[in-house]
Amino acid sequence: MESDGDNIEATEPPTELFDRTKSPIYNSLFKASHHHPDRLWSAFEVVEERVAEVPHLDDTTISRQPFQCPAGCCRQPCCLFMFATHTTFDHKDVLVDTVWPSEPTTVLIDPYAENVVQPRCHKLYLVSGKIRGLGDGKHRDKLPFVLMSSKFFLQGSARLLLWITGPDAGDSLRQHYTVEAGRNDPNRLLPYAVAFSGEIVPLHSSQDATDIHQSGAGLVIPEQQLDSLTESRTKLLEVCVHFY
Repeated sequence: MESDGDNIEATEPPTELFDRTKSPIYNSLFKASHHHPDRLWSAFEVVEERVAEVPHLDDTTISRQPFQCPAGCCRQPCCLFMFATHTTFDHKDVLVDTVWPSEPTTVLIDPYAENVVQPRCHKLYLVSGKIRGLGDGKHRDKLPFVLMSSKFFLQGSARLLLWITGPDAGDSLRQHYTVEAGRNDPNRLLPYAVAFSGEIVPLHSSQDATDIHQSGAGLVIPEQQLDSLTESRTKLLEVCVHFY
């Protein structure tokens, strides 16, 4: 009886091993690597990520009608093309921040500032990735939005209203955002105590706190809660905003 080793050595190898014809997979791999050296062949379909095209201002329904500066101490006539420049240079106390959609940004405000004409303008947000063909220089291709606040009375109790105003594309295209407010304390239990998500207030609309509250377009903080969030007026109120 022959040993296993003798049987293995006596076995004829398959003729396919000597066939120099390249398989379809080999040919596909060679073709992909030869004509596109930056790509690797794959048996699976590669789906390329599609980036949404940023619309040009001329192709949008954003209003270009003149409006008044929303800051209560100003009310100067403005237009869409000059609003960011006007806010930056004529309102030196207003902070400016360039952000992208879904990028949160915070600001500290003093809701008890004395002798301040309402409504107040706290921060200018220049939102990238939303528009082309608007503005110049550092304001180019950025939509300007402003964080506003104002005090008003409801049923005999003082309340603080926070909202965002900016360019209006109308109806379902109107910009959405979220605003949150809470204690300026790193040891707080909750990130933010109160929040609001909804549409901006168009620059052409009324910036009166009572009107905005009735339309349901802002974050309302009762005086008692505001006193708690500022620890009896000893700290500033932290406000976080992000756009969609």
